[in-house]
Amino acid sequence: MGWLSPVAEILDTFMQWVATAILACFDAVLGAIAKSLLITPDVTGLPQVQALTGRATWIVDTVFVLAFVAAGILVMISGGDERSRYTIKDLAPRLVVGFISAHFSQLLCGLAIEVANGLTEALSEPGHNPDGAFTAINTHVHAAAGEPGLPALLFATIALLITVLLAMTTFSLIVRICTLLVLTAAAPLALACHALPQTDGLARLWWRGYGGCLATPVLQAMTLQAGQWMLLDPQHMLPTLGLPGDPGLVLNLFVVVVLLWYTVKIPGLVGRYVSQSGRNTSFLGAIVRVVVVQQLARTVPGLGRARVMAR
Repeated sequence: MGWLSPVAEILDTFMQWVATAILACFDAVLGAIAKSLLITPDVTGLPQVQALTGRATWIVDTVFVLAFVAAGILVMISGGDERSRYTIKDLAPRLVVGFISAHFSQLLCGLAIEVANGLTEALSEPGHNPDGAFTAINTHVHAAAGEPGLPALLFATIALLITVLLAMTTFSLIVRICTLLVLTAAAPLALACHALPQTDGLARLWWRGYGGCLATPVLQAMTLQAGQWMLLDPQHMLPTLGLPGDPGLVLNLFVVVVLLWYTVKIPGLVGRYVSQSGRNTSFLGAIVRVVVVQQLARTVPGLGRARVMAR
């Protein structure tokens, strides 16, 4: 059985080499994401976005001119009857809102980005540390890497999981910025859809999508801040939760894993809310209407009997 000792040493040396390589990947990914994850860039100042926005605004102006001309021709043909006057009176405010919001879309986008960055900064810098949770994550991972009592295989496995979660967070960051670019460039066309009841849903979908892109870093800042409290101040926080005050290196690494897992899940949860919000609203509205009709049928004498006779 003496041959097991050299094999164990070889395996231990190999796992240490793997752990070192994973730690180098961790440092690279963390350095790429730490400064930009919680900050939404002001994409309205990009020349490409401004060029696409100008073309979209030109399309909106052309469509609105044609719409106003067609409306005037219809009014002249119809002779200005009561129905046409009512239609114009109902659509005029929508046309004004759609036209103005389309032309001021970039100002609205810039203000929304500024507000989101302000909220993120207020949530992520309570300890006057600009990197906050990422500094704590880096500190605890490197502290575990230098601990001789921690098995190399265990550390390599947890470090690999942390690195993969960081890579997934970086990917979601790139997707969010690309989505923000597309939504900002299409803002004039989307906001112009407020002009008609038939297209108003598209404008509301744009608002939900843009709000989701800006809400994602704010929610991630709140999540990372909670993890920062657990990592940097365990003596005061963990005993209150019924956990040991000295969590140890392994428990700290698992806290980092859970923290990054929640950070990765937030964009998907926000995207699910954005895509299902309109359908949920319609479904809830239908339920409310059914309940109201049933209550009226029970409350008003003869109303339920009249509905039955009408059938």
